[in-house]
Amino acid sequence: MRILLRDWRKEDLEETLVASEQWPSLSWQGLDITFKTPVQLSFHLSGKQGSLFVRGKIAADIEMACSRCAEPFVLPIRCTLEEVIPLTAKDDPEGYWESPVIDREQDELDLTELGFQVLLENLPFQPLCRQDCRGLCPNCGQNLNYGDCHCQVEEIDPRLAVLSQLLRQDKQSDK
Repeated sequence: MRILLRDWRKEDLEETLVASEQWPSLSWQGLDITFKTPVQLSFHLSGKQGSLFVRGKIAADIEMACSRCAEPFVLPIRCTLEEVIPLTAKDDPEGYWESPVIDREQDELDLTELGFQVLLENLPFQPLCRQDCRGLCPNCGQNLNYGDCHCQVEEIDPRLAVLSQLLRQDKQSDK
């Protein structure tokens, strides 16, 4: 969804744009992301005083792997954005809004790309299939959400592991 910026420089305008787009799967920061449903984009644009004010909502259902148990799950993402975008390059001296959001050569703003960047910013660092996900057994790899495994896991605080070794040595010397 692209808009021409020159149209917004002429006068004070307002417009609401709504779209439903199917985005391709991608890999981002080690996460494989699949968009299970079309992404819903809704933007309200208003141009005033040489800037474009963008308010929007993005909604998507994303399939990804849980960071604890590695099982795929669908995560509904709902996010909002409010941005003030400069309509000319001189109003953006650091080039913050340059490509891929704004193409100054074509004089276009890509609202899909803006929505995509906002959606990525709102993804959790460690996605979980559910808050109480138990993860995988560190010994056998069984998904503990489906039930306990039969591994004998001796939980020792790593800071006290040296003391455990001293106790074993002491017991062996007593024999």
